[in-house]
Amino acid sequence: MEVRQVIAEVGTVEVLFNNAGVVRGNKYFWETDSVRDTRFTIDINTLAPMFTAREFLPGMIASGTECRIINMASAAGLTSNPRTAAYCGSKWAAVGWSDSVRLELAQAGHRHVKVTTVCPYYIRTGMFEGAKAAPFLPLLDPRYVVDTVWKRMKKGDAFVVLPRTVLLNEVAKGLLPVGLRDFVIGRVFGVHRTMENFSGRAEQQK
Repeated sequence: MEVRQVIAEVGTVEVLFNNAGVVRGNKYFWETDSVRDTRFTIDINTLAPMFTAREFLPGMIASGTECRIINMASAAGLTSNPRTAAYCGSKWAAVGWSDSVRLELAQAGHRHVKVTTVCPYYIRTGMFEGAKAAPFLPLLDPRYVVDTVWKRMKKGDAFVVLPRTVLLNEVAKGLLPVGLRDFVIGRVFGVHRTMENFSGRAEQQK
């Protein structure tokens, strides 16, 4: 694997930042190419960080020094959203895997290696070109995200959710029936229509 070649060149790292990502849209799931679009999305968003972390983790554990793994997931890993089914699925998997590894490290006594799972709303990088803000959910400035994640990572925080209002959906999951939650999140706050004008970068749609 190419990752192993990198490890052979750089050795053990103290900070591993899994930040690769792709989104395909603007279509309903049954309108997509299930092999090309779905597999590509899962490969990049879910499997790539898993395989990368798997190769670096043994060295980080053996080092005995303070190490950090940052896994860029998404608010879509917490909130279902139309026109992004495969993307949401890939990020839900990323969130579950990332936080489970955090618990595994703690349970195995390797507390010097900490995992931070990052779940931001749409970031203004071009990847989500055309996606819309929603009430209490502004499009995020890349520099703000980088600075916040870096500070929180150094502290060893388990989750970074940006903005924190994303967590309102988590509260709604626990308190509201599904139909009422869909109405509040989708119709009142308009989250379910934020991808209707999504275009993204031209190269990522090929």
